[in-house]
Amino acid sequence: MKRKSMFIGLVCFVVAITGIFLFSKNTTTPQKVTLSADYPKYDSLENLVDRADTIIKGKIIGSTYSELNITEKNKSDDEFLNPGGEKDNSTIPYTIFTVEIEKTYKGNAGQKDTIQIKQLGGTIGNTEYVLEDEADAKLEEGKKYVFFLETYPDSPASLLNPIQASYEYDDNDNIISNKQSIQSEQNKINFKMEDLDHIVNRNK
Repeated sequence: MKRKSMFIGLVCFVVAITGIFLFSKNTTTPQKVTLSADYPKYDSLENLVDRADTIIKGKIIGSTYSELNITEKNKSDDEFLNPGGEKDNSTIPYTIFTVEIEKTYKGNAGQKDTIQIKQLGGTIGNTEYVLEDEADAKLEEGKKYVFFLETYPDSPASLLNPIQASYEYDDNDNIISNKQSIQSEQNKINFKMEDLDHIVNRNK
């Protein structure tokens, strides 16, 4: 739980500092705001498998946009644990994807169940919020991916890393490794489905 809290806190902090929103006085003009966030990086498939509490493959069947407050709520009345008793009500724009699960490698999700996965960015009102490496991190409705996730009780799941934690695959279960340009520089992890099966089964 402590590790999860630190992960959320790091992302929120960096977004708050580097994702500065600049709005013009003319609110009818569409605007694009670039967001930046710092995520943990992984050097092997084994590390991704170990860090994720849920690993699935499935098809994105829907998406929506939402502003979420992802800070963990501390309901304690203890002054030391919750000094001042105040809650952080700041929100961050997200795209929420609904994924129909084809297979669960790790975690409790069942086949044909659906899971919601959030990704930083989206369109809120007339403002579009995008990641710095949007083209390389973007997920698309109707496509199928392997996802390495961290799940939460009161919020959609998160990718461990927007570039390293989603891998598109085709109808023959082949990972599509050449779909991204910057990803090849930022992500050296290449694998086949049987590699993932082997590591997951070995760790059981």
